[in-house]
Amino acid sequence: MNSSVQLVVALSLVLGCTNMVSAGTLTNVANLEIKPITCIVRQLGELCTMTVKVNWQLPHPVDACLYQEEMKMRCWHDKQNITEKLDISLQKNMTFRLIDSKQAVLAQQVIKVNAAMSSQYRRRLKTDWSIF
Repeated sequence: MNSSVQLVVALSLVLGCTNMVSAGTLTNVANLEIKPITCIVRQLGELCTMTVKVNWQLPHPVDACLYQEEMKMRCWHDKQNITEKLDISLQKNMTFRLIDSKQAVLAQQVIKVNAAMSSQYRRRLKTDWSIF
């Protein structure tokens, strides 16, 4: 009975240590926030330009660049957190990625483009049938 208790204690210690290690690796991921997350255009396909607020933070300083799909937008050297305003232009939903100097993706976020007027559906002004 004594050996089974020791086995349970040893197993719980091992599992506890692996949970701490896996939680430690999650802290290396950047917290990226780009606002607003939606751009409104009159009709889909139109160019949307807006100023966004970019905020990212890491537990340690890094060299990182922000990419809009494959286009490099802005780079920072030896920074741990950034809050900046950037002007962007897009015609469709775009993914923004924060990439470090080793080309590892630290974080990403999608900015969506929505249309104020849908070209697919048109609202009827009056019904098909009428008494008058």
